[in-house]
Amino acid sequence: MREELVTPTVARRLAQEGLSWEPGIGDWCTVLGAAHIGEGNAGLWLVAGIQPATGLLALVDAAGQWPIAQVPARDCLWLPTAGKLKMWLRARGYVVTTGAVAARVLGATSQATRDVCRATRPGDPAPVDGEGLSEADAVADVILRLLGGAPADAPRVSW
Repeated sequence: MREELVTPTVARRLAQEGLSWEPGIGDWCTVLGAAHIGEGNAGLWLVAGIQPATGLLALVDAAGQWPIAQVPARDCLWLPTAGKLKMWLRARGYVVTTGAVAARVLGATSQATRDVCRATRPGDPAPVDGEGLSEADAVADVILRLLGGAPADAPRVSW
């Protein structure tokens, strides 16, 4: 089973805010500007090889519909997993906690949940909280807040 990935929309925000990607074998990405790439799972590619001298990545389509493609790394958008994002936070001294909380959804007949993330670091005055539709998006929300990509007045999660 594949670990949750951030959505392409969240991945674009992370890239715009400066989260850099050093491609690694096993990373997931989508190819920008390709006619057959969309926002759904059909656009998922797995990095199967890296050619640093040429800047090309060898990609395998997640759906198994395409042969290995050679694509310039600059044309790829990294779709990080929740685990990779947690590693990024931990490398900066944060303790990361994730979970789910009950959420009220307008018009819903059953209880919905939202994923949440809290990052704390010794010496910091307050934790950084984030939320999302998945664990990966919740962790990404914390990183966006740290990078300055979330508005200061954005709602904070209640734990």
